[in-house]
Amino acid sequence: MHIVVNTRLLLPKKLDGIGWFSHEVLSRLTKDLSDWKFTFLFDRPFDQDFIYGNNVEGKILHPQTRHPLLYQWYFERTIPHKLKRMNADLFFSPDGFLSTRARIKQVPVIHDINFEHRPQDLPRAYSNYYRKYFPQFAQIADRIITVSEYSANDIHETYGIAKDKISVAYNGYNTAYRVLSDGEKAKAKTEFAQGEDYFIFVGNFSFRKNIHGIIKAFEKYRSKGGSGKLLLVGNPLWRYTEMNEALKNCAFQDDVIFTGRLEIEKLVLAMGGATALLFPSYFEGFGIPIIEAFAAGVPVITSNKTSLPEIAGNAAMISDPDNIEKISDNMLEIYHDENQRLTLKNKGLQRISSFSWEHTTNKVKEALFLSLNLTK
Repeated sequence: MHIVVNTRLLLPKKLDGIGWFSHEVLSRLTKDLSDWKFTFLFDRPFDQDFIYGNNVEGKILHPQTRHPLLYQWYFERTIPHKLKRMNADLFFSPDGFLSTRARIKQVPVIHDINFEHRPQDLPRAYSNYYRKYFPQFAQIADRIITVSEYSANDIHETYGIAKDKISVAYNGYNTAYRVLSDGEKAKAKTEFAQGEDYFIFVGNFSFRKNIHGIIKAFEKYRSKGGSGKLLLVGNPLWRYTEMNEALKNCAFQDDVIFTGRLEIEKLVLAMGGATALLFPSYFEGFGIPIIEAFAAGVPVITSNKTSLPEIAGNAAMISDPDNIEKISDNMLEIYHDENQRLTLKNKGLQRISSFSWEHTTNKVKEALFLSLNLTK
């Protein structure tokens, strides 16, 4: 079999959620299916570390996909022309983008369709592109993979896709995350929070991630007598006026620390040293930071929206993302109540057994086999 893969998000030192999914799954899939040929399609020079074996080759196509107009050119012109010449059996796209002009079996991973429900959170050019093309991608896909039962139901209901055409493959987590020693936790506090305790958020900064709500909850928590810092790990994804306003109006803005993007070694330290992860997002297809915190033995405060209760199970404190009062009370409870911290830590460590990249890869492999009418 010859599988062509959209690997444009395999970016060295810039892997985000979908990039990590691509890396973790493809590094395993290409080894498991060592008698298959894989061609990885990049839109810029690539790192040889992403060529996972002798059965993998990388090719660079143009243009670089940095704007919806370039997405359209790349996937509607460049990709189908290349696929026709390569005589491939299937086009696999871990970021969900397909080509409506390709005459080949195609399997996307549609992680979520937040843009259908919250188009206002994205620049108009992006939301317009997604809302035009993703319904078409869903219809032409031979099979769809997604990362939660919530997203599977959402794709089914929003796009009218039969449930038996959708496979669910939960995300895994980086096994570098672990419970830190007391000495390592002290080092984390010194390195990231001037020696103080801190709450942490990890992810891109955008409205649907509710960073403005996190800042307001931190301010409320501090005004009720809580102490420590707020660590925001990541970078802005789009212009985000509400976050800037919340920070400007925060009475404790000097205790809000922006680290920028952290490499995995630093991220493991930052997560493991935190009092709790704050992840009260409005919309998630999965929410990988939640299970990373579970693996680190760190309590989680998350949202009651979309996939988050499904992923968190009974191992997190859950609130409406707009209920700043309750989120701040949850923060106070975790900070002051050692028994609650221990209970959440143990529940998280039990919950993490439900997630692994090996399991994800097996589910992806199963979906590809079904698409190709093969038996495992």
